[in-house]
Amino acid sequence: MRVRVLGIVLAGGKGTRLYPLTKERAKPAVPFGGKYRIIDFVLSNFINSGIYSIYVLTQFRSQSLLQHLSEGWQFGTLLKSQFIIPVPAQMRSPGETWYQGTADAIYQNMNLVEQADPDAVAIFGGDHIYRMNLNNMLDFHLDKGAEVTVAAIPVHKRHASEFGVIEANEDGRILAFHEKNPTAPTIPGDDTRVYASMGTTSSPPAACCACWQTMRRRKPAATILGAISCPSWPAKRRSTRTISRTTAFPANLPIPSHTGAT
Repeated sequence: MRVRVLGIVLAGGKGTRLYPLTKERAKPAVPFGGKYRIIDFVLSNFINSGIYSIYVLTQFRSQSLLQHLSEGWQFGTLLKSQFIIPVPAQMRSPGETWYQGTADAIYQNMNLVEQADPDAVAIFGGDHIYRMNLNNMLDFHLDKGAEVTVAAIPVHKRHASEFGVIEANEDGRILAFHEKNPTAPTIPGDDTRVYASMGTTSSPPAACCACWQTMRRRKPAATILGAISCPSWPAKRRSTRTISRTTAFPANLPIPSHTGAT
């Protein structure tokens, strides 16, 4: 039986590090290679992996992004399970605030997950440039029986201060998350590299809901997606896993074969 996967793309960041390219648009809407946009990469990864139910969470300077999605990424209305729907910030938090970060964006939109009732939820950033077969990650996730799987890429430990680093044991089980810590633990058996989080997760809906609810109760100020997916998980249920691109994904990630364009 085919696993029903709901895709969620986080596309609400300001993108201040790309200024002035983001002066008039969100980072996922920044042009790339002429007629394409940065968000085309993650959408192509979803579509080419057979994931056709996708919500795009937006917030800052979203007009250019919304226009691109409308003109370049429409399936039609024949199948209700095939859609790419932009979701603006709706202030669904108790304090009626804008998104306070990536984890808070998911928390405020848990109703979308509950309504879709999928077998798994795949959460990806809208500003990443790489090609990934999500089926590899999903197969890994199901094979390990994990409640949350976080994608990671091995990088030299001298770059640990530039990334969120996943601390994992020999079996790949996540033990902790270290945000831009130059002394973060290295990969078991490899004292020269660390697991840099790619900010992508896969989990069953129930686990996804429980994770964000736990985050809200324990660490309301913590908003980094990877940090909430890992150490904030209740200790008795902590069976999160990490997947390395070197073992599950191609070493080189060329431009996706299918992209929407405007």
